[in-house]
Amino acid sequence: MITVVKARSRLPAGTVVATSDLVLDRVVASDVPEGVLTDPLALVGETLAAPVAENQMMTPLAATDARTSVPQGHVIAPLRLADTALAALLRPGDLVDVIAADPQAGQAAVVAAGARVITIPQVPDERIALGPEGALVLIDVDAHTASAVAQAAASATLSIIWR
Repeated sequence: MITVVKARSRLPAGTVVATSDLVLDRVVASDVPEGVLTDPLALVGETLAAPVAENQMMTPLAATDARTSVPQGHVIAPLRLADTALAALLRPGDLVDVIAADPQAGQAAVVAAGARVITIPQVPDERIALGPEGALVLIDVDAHTASAVAQAAASATLSIIWR
C-alpha cells in the first residue's frame, strides 16, 4: 500500500489548486501510475492543465504554470469566442487558428494561425466568464498576432478551427 494525492472532487481545467481540493488516500502500489504525487503541497498553487475527475490520482502532469509557459517573444492574449460551446471543447495545449468573420461583409479571414491554447479560465461569476461577448480563452501568440486578434475582436465575430 502507498499513500497518494487524489482530487477531492471534479476540478475544471484552469483551477488553481488549493489544499482543500486534495485528499490523501491509501491504494495498492501496483495501481499507482508513474510519477504519482505523495505530497499534496507539490500541487497547491498550481494551475490544472486539464479537467480532473473526482478521486483521480494526481501527477505533476496535471498542472501547468500557464503564466510562464510561453516562449520568449510571445504573450498570453485573451480571446472571446462568439460560440461558447467551442470553448467547452478546447483543452490546454490545443493548436488552433483564430478566424474573424464579418457578417455584414460576408467575409472571414484567419487572424492567428497556430495559436496554442493556454487555458480556459474558470471564473466563478458566469457574467464575466460567459458574458454577451462570448467565452474567454487565453492563447499563446506573438505580440503582433495578439494585436491583430484584438483589432479583429473590435469589428468581427471570432471563432476557431483546430489544427
